[in-house]
Amino acid sequence: MDSSTLFSTKKVIFIPRSTCKLLLLITLLAASFWLLKSCYRGSASAGISSQGLQELEVTSSAYPYFAYLVEQEHFSAFNKRSLYYEKSAALTGVPPHDYYTFTFKYADGQLFILHYSPLLNEFYDPDYQLLAASPPLKEKLLDLMALYRQAADKQYGVLLLWEETNELFPKYAVAKITDIYSGASFYVQRREGSSHIDAQPLTAEDTAIMKEIYGGNWSWERKGIIVEIGGHRIAASMHGMPHGAGKIPDNDFPGHFCIHFFGSVIHGGGMDLRHHQEILKAAGKLPLDGTSESEK
Repeated sequence: MDSSTLFSTKKVIFIPRSTCKLLLLITLLAASFWLLKSCYRGSASAGISSQGLQELEVTSSAYPYFAYLVEQEHFSAFNKRSLYYEKSAALTGVPPHDYYTFTFKYADGQLFILHYSPLLNEFYDPDYQLLAASPPLKEKLLDLMALYRQAADKQYGVLLLWEETNELFPKYAVAKITDIYSGASFYVQRREGSSHIDAQPLTAEDTAIMKEIYGGNWSWERKGIIVEIGGHRIAASMHGMPHGAGKIPDNDFPGHFCIHFFGSVIHGGGMDLRHHQEILKAAGKLPLDGTSESEK
């Protein structure tokens, strides 16, 4: 047998010295470029420090009177070197009513403020300077926005037109009512109403809670409420005066009371200003500065 069949041959590839020098030069250039880029980023970028951070507040144009205070357990995340941003060009065309604000308050009185526009998907400072956030920083801030939305959704109701709520809250349906001032809740049933809802407390216990909301006395005072029905939380307003006929026996409520939604009108026609103000408070569009007596 030929010895050439017993041993496999290996092919050796020789790279010219000039090619090796070229590859080495390319490697050195790439390393230099990376080093220069790292140095530039170190001088042009900035991080958000947690040292001396006393308060972190998240607000939104959607709920101008609500602020979410971030728990301190989230502060330490801002020590990470990966959480940085870089300033770039000026930002134009920012929507006036679609943004979040992050306010970092430090022990020495310093403030650091940045905004985020969901529509533009951009961060920017109070001078409308675009801030290119690193992916970890953006992810952290988006997480804080999610916590803000959860807290706001628990406190406020959605503004829905009367035509929509009239369908969601049909006759004989039961809903949960929560007073936005005291947080007390009770259940009601819709009995009548064509331009707003005529409702009655479902039980005597519900009547007692409703009366307690009004300080133990029935009143025409308008109060902002959240109406929960069919998985919806709707901003509304009620008064606390039994009138007309009552059709639920043994609920200790001598008549019915009215619940108004955005766009509903009173029995005589026309919008009731006090009901409208309370609806806006329940939706987070006006501050909770108390209520005032209103005539029937």
